[in-house]
Amino acid sequence: MLDAIGRLTWRHPRKILVAAFLFAAVAVFFGHDVEHHLKAAGFTDPDSESERAGEVLADALGYGAEPGLVVLVRAEDGEVLDTTDPAIASEVARLADALSDSAYVGQVVNPLETPVPGLIAEDGRSLVLPARLTTTDLEDEGGLADESVRERVTSDLVDVGYGGFAPGFNEVNDQTRQDLTMAELIAFPLLGILLLLVFRSVVAAAVPLILGVLSILGTLLALRVMAAFVDTSLFALNIATALSLGLAVDYALLLVSRYREEVDSHGRTAEAHLRAVRTAGRASMFSGLTVAGAMAALMLMPQRFLYSIGAAGAMVGVLSAVMAVVVVPALLVVLGPRIDALSIRKGPAVSATSDRWFRLARGVMRRPVLVAVATSVALLALAAPLLATTLTGPSAQAVPPGQQSYDVNRYVEKHHGRSLTEGVSLVVTGDPDDASLMALAADIDAVTGVDAVAPFERAGDGVAYATASLDDPALDASAQEAVHDIRALAEPDGADLLVSGNTARFIDEKESLVSNAPPVILLIIALTVGLLFLLTGSVILPLKTLLMNALTLAAVLGILVIVFEHRVGTQLLDYPGPYAVEVTSLVFLFAVTFALATDYAVLVMARIKELHDGGLSNEDAVAQGVARTGRIISAAALMIAVVFLAFAVSPVFFMKQIAVAMALGVLIDSTIVRGLLVPALMRLLGEANWWAPRPLRRIHARFGIREEAGSGG
Repeated sequence: MLDAIGRLTWRHPRKILVAAFLFAAVAVFFGHDVEHHLKAAGFTDPDSESERAGEVLADALGYGAEPGLVVLVRAEDGEVLDTTDPAIASEVARLADALSDSAYVGQVVNPLETPVPGLIAEDGRSLVLPARLTTTDLEDEGGLADESVRERVTSDLVDVGYGGFAPGFNEVNDQTRQDLTMAELIAFPLLGILLLLVFRSVVAAAVPLILGVLSILGTLLALRVMAAFVDTSLFALNIATALSLGLAVDYALLLVSRYREEVDSHGRTAEAHLRAVRTAGRASMFSGLTVAGAMAALMLMPQRFLYSIGAAGAMVGVLSAVMAVVVVPALLVVLGPRIDALSIRKGPAVSATSDRWFRLARGVMRRPVLVAVATSVALLALAAPLLATTLTGPSAQAVPPGQQSYDVNRYVEKHHGRSLTEGVSLVVTGDPDDASLMALAADIDAVTGVDAVAPFERAGDGVAYATASLDDPALDASAQEAVHDIRALAEPDGADLLVSGNTARFIDEKESLVSNAPPVILLIIALTVGLLFLLTGSVILPLKTLLMNALTLAAVLGILVIVFEHRVGTQLLDYPGPYAVEVTSLVFLFAVTFALATDYAVLVMARIKELHDGGLSNEDAVAQGVARTGRIISAAALMIAVVFLAFAVSPVFFMKQIAVAMALGVLIDSTIVRGLLVPALMRLLGEANWWAPRPLRRIHARFGIREEAGSGG
C-alpha cells in the first residue's frame, strides 16, 4: 500500500494537493461552526443512581429537587436591602416572573411572597430567588437556562448576580472556547519558531503547520458529523486541536527528515521518494493507528466527556497519519529543491545521526542493569504520591476565580446556606405513608455531616422528594461519607430512596469509572500489543513497551499529585485550586499518555527493526536506531509539549491539569524512557527481543508489515 501511495504522490502530486485543498474547503464549510453543535462537559453516567433520581423527579414533578440556578439580589449600594419598600418588593416580583419565564426553569420561589428559611440573609443585605430546572442535564441545558436567565433577569434598581451549578458550568464552557483561541494564538507562533530552528528553512518549517491545519479542519468536520448522531462534548474540541497539532508535527517532521536523508543518499529521484514514504510512512501509519486505537477505547465509557474525547482522538490519529503519508510527500515533490528555500542557518540536519544519542545509547548498554534499575526506581518514586491522592470532580470549584458565579456562589454559601448551591436531592419512589417519610427524614437528619433536611413533599403518585444540606463542601470526604451513610439507611417498606445532587453525582462518577475502566484498559493493551507485534514480529518488544508505558504513566500521574495537590510549582502555573486531581481526567490521561508513549516507541522501534533486518546486531541496531531518531524525536517531543502547554493557560483547573500531564508524558517518554530504559532493556534481552513462538511467527509472516526488498538501510 505504501509503495502505491509513494508512486501516486510522485506521479500526481498536484492533483493530490488540489484534492487536499478541496477537502479543507469542505471541512471549513461544514465544520466551522462545530462548537455550536457540541454539548457541554458530560461527566455523569446516564445509568447512575443520581441521574435516575433526577429523571424520576423530573417526570413526576416537572423539575428537579435542588435549585440548578440561583439569582442573588442585593442593594446597589451594598447596604441593607429594604424589602418593605414597595418599589423593591415590586422589582423582586418582576425578577421572579422573568426568571419563571426563562428557558428550562420549572419553579421559582419568591421569598417575599412565600417565606422559606435561608432565602433572605440574616443581615438583610440580600435575598435569593432559587430556580429549579426542568432539565436533568445541568452541564449542558443548564447552561442554556443560564444564558436565558442572564438575558431576561436584569435590573436597574437592584444588583443582580447569577450562581449555582448551571451558571458555573456555563462560564467554564465559555472559558473553554476562549482558551481554545488563546492556545492556538500561542501554539502556532511558537511552533513556527521551533520548526524554523529545526528545519533551518522557512518553507520546510511550513509543512508541519500546513499538515496541522488540515488535520484540525478534518477533525472539526468529523466532530460535526458525529454531533449529528450522538451527544458530543465541547471539550473534545480542545483535545482534538492539541493532538492534531502535536501529531502533525511528529509525522511531518519524521517524513521531511527521512526524505532529506534519502535525497542525500539517492538524489531527488523516485527511489528516494519511495524509500522515504515506505519507511517514515510506515512508522507514521502505525503510530497513528496506535494513537487511534488507544483513544477509541475511551468510546466504551458512558460519560459524554470521555467517549467524545475518545472519538475525537481516534479521528485525529487516523487523519494525521493519512494526511502525513499522502499530503506531505506530494508537497515534497512539488517543492523539490525549494523545500530548503529561505534557509536561516547551517548545521547538522535534524535527520542526521546524533553522536550524542549514539554515545548515550552505547554508554547505557555498557551498564544496562544499573541504568534499568536506577531509572525504574526514579520513575516509581515519582509515582509514589499517587497512592495517597485526593480526587475531585465537577463542582462550583471548577469555576475559575474572576468569573461572575465564583463570587456569587461563595456569597450565597456564606449568607444563605450550602443547600442552595450544593443541595442533596432525596427522591423516594413507592407508596410509603407520611409517618414513614417523616421517620426517614429524621434518620437522614441524624446522619453525621448532614446540616438540615426539609420535610418530604409529594410529587405525585408513588414519588416524594426532599432536599438536605451538608456541613461541608460537596466534594469533601466528609460530605461523601454523609451521602454514603444516607444511601445505607433502611428504606420504608415498599419504597426506594434515590439520592442525587453534586456529592452523589461525584460518588457515582467515581464508581462508574472504576467499573467501566477495566475493559478500556484491556482493549488499549490488546491493541497496542497487536499493532506492535505486526510491526516488529516480536512478542517481547510489545510487552516491554507496555512496561515502559506503565512507568511513564505512573510517573506523570505522580507528578500531577505533587504539583496540583501538594502545591509544588502551582505559582508558576497561576493555579488557584482546587488542590486535588480531577478524577475523570485520570482515565483520559491513561489513554492519551499510553497512546503518545507508544507513538514514540513505534518511531524508535521501526528504525531499530529496519536496521536489525538490514543485518546489524541487536546492540548496533539499538545504538544506530536511537542515534538516527535522536534529533527527530527530541525536536518532535519539544514541539508537542509546547502545544500541550499552550493549553495550560486555561484557568479551568482540569484543563490545566490535562495540559500539564500530557506535556510531562511526552517529555518523560522522549528523554528518560527512550534514552535510558530502551537501550538498557534492549541490551539485557539481546536477541530475545525479536523472539516469537512459531505459530505467531507464521501469523506475522502472513499479516505483518515489513520492508519490501531493497528498502532497508
